[in-house]
Amino acid sequence: MPVRLQLLTLAARSAEFAGWLYRDAGALDEATYWYDRATEWAQEAHHPAMQGYVLLRKSQMAYDTRDAIRVLTLAQAAELGPYQLPVRVQSEVSQQQALGLGMLGEPLDAVERKLDDARSLLSQAMPDDEGSQLLGATFSESTLQLRSAACYTEAGRTKHAANLFGEVLSSGTLSRRDVGYFTARRAAALALAAEPDEAAILAIQSVDVATSANSQRTMRVLTKVVDALEPWMTTRPFAPCAKPSGRSVRRSSPP
Repeated sequence: MPVRLQLLTLAARSAEFAGWLYRDAGALDEATYWYDRATEWAQEAHHPAMQGYVLLRKSQMAYDTRDAIRVLTLAQAAELGPYQLPVRVQSEVSQQQALGLGMLGEPLDAVERKLDDARSLLSQAMPDDEGSQLLGATFSESTLQLRSAACYTEAGRTKHAANLFGEVLSSGTLSRRDVGYFTARRAAALALAAEPDEAAILAIQSVDVATSANSQRTMRVLTKVVDALEPWMTTRPFAPCAKPSGRSVRRSSPP
């Protein structure tokens, strides 16, 4: 029996990872299937913390579809469930609630209170705690800063968000795939902050990485960048930008 429980735990973790891969590829139905299998096998393995972790993952996937209420309520369910999550995961859950609050238009101080909770929890995590060994291993100070930037974007503090993205990107600590994704997120924040030239340049840089990595998640962000840049395409010239499909974006003539 102990061996079976260990195998079920491994199956749950593998299914959760498969769900993330399908999410990154833009196959959300398949991602949902594997997240559901992860939950089922975690229940059978008597691994309640994994069940809470999958709720967090589903909250993050709800962000991809702009389902703000599910972003918030799934993160709240992860926090309030009958289990003890590792400290790093608790921190990530608080950050995710901040994101949901920002998407729903709640006051900035409510968003920042949750981000403060996330920072406080993360400061309590030990290098060799359960979060590092099992769940939440990649949730670090730089990850929290990137996620905080997303929260500030949703809360309308787009310039501040772009600065936060830029600080982590300049550190050189991210993988190439993550550089592509968060460069796109920074471009989106700059476009919303009325900085079209820099946004367009960064979007072009991100397209190359997203294409080579086949990251549909990054492509979705780049589509939003193009939409946000639309007002400047007919009013002034700016740095050339390419649509995620690879076709050139229409440029305006000089005024």
